[in-house]
Amino acid sequence: MSSSPPVVLVDAFDHWLETQRKVLGMICGVEHAGNETDWAEGFRTVTRMSSLALEHVVEKGDPAHPVLFSSQNPWSKLIGDNPDTNYYFCTIDAQYDYRVWGNKGTAPYVGLTLGTDIFRGTAPKGMGTTNQGFLDQFEADEAGNFELILSATEKPGNWMKIEPHTKHVAFRETLPDRRNARSAELHLERIGGEKPPELTPEVLAERLDAAANHLVWIFTAVAGSWSTSQKNMNVVVGAHGSTVVKEAKRDASTHSATDMYYQSGHWKLEEGQAWVVKILPPPNDYAYFGFVITNPWLESHDYFRATTHLTNETGTKNPDGSMTIVVAQEDPGVPNWLDCGSRLEGFAILRWTLAGDQVPDPECQVVPLSQVKAGGF
Repeated sequence: MSSSPPVVLVDAFDHWLETQRKVLGMICGVEHAGNETDWAEGFRTVTRMSSLALEHVVEKGDPAHPVLFSSQNPWSKLIGDNPDTNYYFCTIDAQYDYRVWGNKGTAPYVGLTLGTDIFRGTAPKGMGTTNQGFLDQFEADEAGNFELILSATEKPGNWMKIEPHTKHVAFRETLPDRRNARSAELHLERIGGEKPPELTPEVLAERLDAAANHLVWIFTAVAGSWSTSQKNMNVVVGAHGSTVVKEAKRDASTHSATDMYYQSGHWKLEEGQAWVVKILPPPNDYAYFGFVITNPWLESHDYFRATTHLTNETGTKNPDGSMTIVVAQEDPGVPNWLDCGSRLEGFAILRWTLAGDQVPDPECQVVPLSQVKAGGF
């Protein structure tokens, strides 16, 4: 026995602490409006993402002993979170077989995205999503109960292939209106798993280093997305998820859901102005669309304190099926107002689920708030 901790642990923990300082420096280096709320949330997101990285990698990052957990919520938001989605995450590996079971609930879409390692950066360059599916593709009983096998080799019944380099599975349960929904019940276990071993200094040190790497990855993606968004000032544009994954322009985007169509933009106002966004219906049927405004750190504005997002079911549509949303600091007295509070600049994301690849970009304009109040927009 030794009265001194192993050097490998001390070095890994020092690296973890240094990394938190590093990402705080990244936050301080991002150009934004300097709003006090944005600064406060920027520092807060360092604590939030540090906690999330530890949960993902240190606590629940062993593919031999998998843990499927709720990875995002109103107090933990990762790179453009969707308030209408329940996110679940689990670390897996192609050398093992896994069983997923539960009940589908009433959501119109519960997607499964298998992807490469976002923690250690060991996947071949440009890789991200390795397989994509959704629960309605698989057989279930009349009550919605199902069982699905994830494995590298084909299995009878409901089966989804784990491709080489796959290291995790993410579930996205999209709920157009949470007030009238019953969430899915999801469980995952390794088939034939043995008793977990005791923790060793070497294992913990490796996981702390991986968590540090993941933390840098998160804030690199956030800073890059915020900077890129300024090319789309006061407009909302995008592409189908499969296109985003194939183009692999950014490492974070390669893990997009290929059943979704993503649109985004950067909004910037002056006092007394409003951003009016008219969402146009696509030619195909769809399961969902949702529009949300975020801060520079790609966190949705705190939706437990104000209305900061709307969906095809929670917003009021126009007679032609479109929806007009107004982003402003004060209530203009019209439907579909999103409250941006003290902020006059931010990021916006519009997501479509199962809408195909022909989704039109919204019509956007910046107008005087008085004009909106008078109904002239």
